[in-house]
Amino acid sequence: MSNLLPILAALSIGLGAAVQTGMLGALGRARGPSEASWLSILATATALAAILAYRLLRGETLALPAPFDRVAVFIGAATVAGVALLLTTRGLPPYYAITGLFGLAFIIGAATIVPRIGIALFLSATIAGQLVGALALDQIGAFGGAVQPLSLMRVGGAAFLLLGVAMVRGLGR
Repeated sequence: MSNLLPILAALSIGLGAAVQTGMLGALGRARGPSEASWLSILATATALAAILAYRLLRGETLALPAPFDRVAVFIGAATVAGVALLLTTRGLPPYYAITGLFGLAFIIGAATIVPRIGIALFLSATIAGQLVGALALDQIGAFGGAVQPLSLMRVGGAAFLLLGVAMVRGLGR
């Protein structure tokens, strides 16, 4: 039971990945696949640089070599990436600017959770979360995607993946 919270966090990260995938699909239709990737990476870079700047402003030390131990570097990076993100999202609904935050959650989640529960359990939980989220998004045709109604087979597939998470975790752990 001690690893239930990290497993739930990994499932949530997977749900976010499903949202990101839907958003990237819509962005790919609107602008093209490479352009969608560019937008997502800019959002990730902006947020990560802001997080690292915040940590330095709080007085934390980063385990990074110079010059990446200075707050000005991260404020500058967040500003440049943020301006590029704003320019890239012109003409799109503003919520697309958060696309890369879901990828950032995966990266930080992996770095935080994997040491506690292992790679296999982390990935099985995130993949199960992705499928559950994808089924929900397909059901409503989220982000302009084709509606794919729920069926017994689709729900059964998700249930087997969730059972797989429990099996990877192991009984009694």
